[in-house]
Amino acid sequence: MNTPARSLQQLRQELHVSYSQINTYLTCPLRYQFHYVQGRSPEHVGASLLLGSAIHSSLAHYYESLRDKGAAPSGDDVLDHFREALSRQLGQVQAPILYKAEAPDAETLLTQGEGLLRAFLVDPSFQGMEVIAVELPLQATLTSADGAGHDIALIGAVDLLLRDQLGRWLAVDHKTAKQALTQEAIDRDLQFSAYALLLAENGYLEEGSSLHCAFNVLRKLKTPKVERHLTLRTQNDRQRFARVADSVLAAIEAQVFVPCTGWQCADCPYQKACADW
Repeated sequence: MNTPARSLQQLRQELHVSYSQINTYLTCPLRYQFHYVQGRSPEHVGASLLLGSAIHSSLAHYYESLRDKGAAPSGDDVLDHFREALSRQLGQVQAPILYKAEAPDAETLLTQGEGLLRAFLVDPSFQGMEVIAVELPLQATLTSADGAGHDIALIGAVDLLLRDQLGRWLAVDHKTAKQALTQEAIDRDLQFSAYALLLAENGYLEEGSSLHCAFNVLRKLKTPKVERHLTLRTQNDRQRFARVADSVLAAIEAQVFVPCTGWQCADCPYQKACADW
């Protein structure tokens, strides 16, 4: 296996595409154009996005302590990290913040996040597994339909990489969500396919082997709860993701940027730009 020598920020300095960019295009090509091609500033920033970022930072802090010190940080330490991270997020955002009824202001958002983390700390799960990497930055070569290598690399960071006593890898993705995830959606999710491709290209997976994956979901309910969902990504899944990425890159190069209306419109940060399109 190869130890990453460069940070994700360094990888972003080269010609690249990420899972987030690919997913944005698949969700709405016009939103992709506004954000990644035109570089428009968002009309608003969703409070849930800021919450998710602060929760991610806090979970990374938790697992980094396990990796580096062999012991989990105290609950107070994790909560203090979250408060600082959320305060930083709220202070840095330039656009108006879009709050929802479940957390209508910054104070309620803070309370909601603390509740989610307390639920996590009751049952961190993944006990007995070795923490190998946290926010692991990786790069992989994408291939086109004719088998040639792209000059655009796939980059990404795996939230959490664990290894069990039999040497098997488990890639974990942290999420905050109000609605429950279905197993069908989990099994189709492209992010784990991207993780699998990145890990395979960097020597973590042998040819033909599969990757065990888990969603670590902090549910935003009246009584917060944590759910873990397992899934598997095969070599076929990695190859399918490569074909999806190749098709998305071809569409972007052809400047195919059409609006896609649906559930995603409710929180879209480019609603006025879309209406004026």
